[in-house]
Amino acid sequence: MPDLRELYQEVILEHSKAPRNYRELETANHRAQGYNPLCGDHFTVYLDLEGDSIRDISFQGSGCAISQASASLMTQSVKKKRAATRCVLYGCESTDHAESGL
Repeated sequence: MPDLRELYQEVILEHSKAPRNYRELETANHRAQGYNPLCGDHFTVYLDLEGDSIRDISFQGSGCAISQASASLMTQSVKKKRAATRCVLYGCESTDHAESGL
């Protein structure tokens, strides 16, 4: 397990120091904001959806290393995917994307 733990720490540190897709997305047609009052994390996620596809995604905000890295990893994992695929991977409240906001 030490090797896996070291890899996890490396990935978190890498993404927290140089987050991917950290910018305001000028072409965004959807936006969501989140704030955690317990720790002070505050993020905005920007989506550029074209039909059922996530054409581009980005985020901005502030928070701890783990939240920065998580947002960075999330944007990498869903970019260029169909919204339905994202729902399979991460769950959706509704499979009707018009209702779920996707």
